[in-house]
Amino acid sequence: MIACMLAVGTLSHALAGQTPGPKYIVATNAPALVRALNSVGPAGATILLRPGVYRITAPLRVARSHVNLQGSGWNTVIQRIGSGDALIFEDAGFCTIRDLLINGDGSAAQGNGIVFRGQSSSCTVDFCRISNFAESGVLFDGDAKRPQSSNTVSRCHFIDNGGDQLRSVSNNDFFITHNQFGAHSRSGARAPRSGSALWPSSAGTYTMNYHWGNRVALRIGPGSHFNRFENNRFEQSRETGVIVGAPDAPGCYLNIITGNTFHTNSEERSGQWSAIEAFGASDITFTSNQVFSWDSGTVKHRHSLALGKGCRNWIVTNNVFRHNAMGAIVHEADSGHIIKDNLGDEGGS
Repeated sequence: MIACMLAVGTLSHALAGQTPGPKYIVATNAPALVRALNSVGPAGATILLRPGVYRITAPLRVARSHVNLQGSGWNTVIQRIGSGDALIFEDAGFCTIRDLLINGDGSAAQGNGIVFRGQSSSCTVDFCRISNFAESGVLFDGDAKRPQSSNTVSRCHFIDNGGDQLRSVSNNDFFITHNQFGAHSRSGARAPRSGSALWPSSAGTYTMNYHWGNRVALRIGPGSHFNRFENNRFEQSRETGVIVGAPDAPGCYLNIITGNTFHTNSEERSGQWSAIEAFGASDITFTSNQVFSWDSGTVKHRHSLALGKGCRNWIVTNNVFRHNAMGAIVHEADSGHIIKDNLGDEGGS
């Protein structure tokens, strides 16, 4: 009995010295949400937001790892009032943001929906609608010397954000899947600059995403290598569907672009822009894609695939290239490309 009491006393003493575990908090309004975030300790927390509108006039800040923000669906709204970001994660890894509608102030001149800075890695944004921010809906703002890694964006709707709706800077090993990047109220010169931009980001997977109504659907920036772009729709862009690299900039190489649909781009001026343009990109696999216009009497691409200065050693096979104002494929001479078994308006190549 004495030994048992001693053991219990020792266990109680040990438990008393333990670090508190992660919290579970339910918030029903914006002040309660701010208090919950301010109370998060080293072990993190799960914060459940009940349905309603959470109006904020300053960014919500997270500087701990293992913080989970869980809404109750898209009737759970974080509404940013005025200019500025809505959510900022600083050196906060293994965090999740789910089941929320995050909306910007349409009159604001600057601001992003969700920003990840520093070593914010292995984070997930899932089933959120992020809309009406002046800049990006989600911004991964990594450091080239210590890139972020293993972040996921899935099943989200990015609507009417004015800049690159998803901007990924020095954010490698990413998984971007099942998202929609579009515009309803922003049009013409106000259309989103890009549906998505990797500037740069490498060794990631970008799949099953839809893009429409952007100036450019996807920008694969200089220095973006080893990525897979599979089974996406790049459609109804004001200008180009996809731009790989940039003129007079560092190259990008060893990307795979396969199984995608590029349709009805160059909507602002038929025949002005190509479906896909590339600069300084090498050793790219471009296969089993379809390029066409679903209203070819009104909108045509300039070219389906325009391989510009510095592009070398592409494998371009088994694609369909339709509805071009000029030749389906253009490239520099002696560039080492393998181009064969494609179908176009001029026949096979």
